Amino acid sequence: MNRNLEKFLRDHCNLIDWNPTQQQLESIKKDIDTAIASGKTLSRTECQHIVVKHCGSTKMFLTKGADNSDLNALLAMAVKQDSSND
Repeated sequence: MNRNLEKFLRDHCNLIDWNPTQQQLESIKKDIDTAIASGKTLSRTECQHIVVKHCGSTKMFLTKGADNSDLNALLAMAVKQDSSND
């Protein structure tokens, strides 16, 4: 459950040594779903903030510059795929 979301967040939020619990992933998924449903466009940084909110201090690697690409479609796909695997 939530393997696609976990992999997506690890890859696209630049998370290092990240091992979330199922409860943490469910809380992250809920926040992402709520943001997307309200019409919000989540940036990489906003996704990272959601992860830190539910997982506490988390190691991330930083890249030069800010990537504010629209991750909503990819997040929605990851969440949808996880839901169909339940």
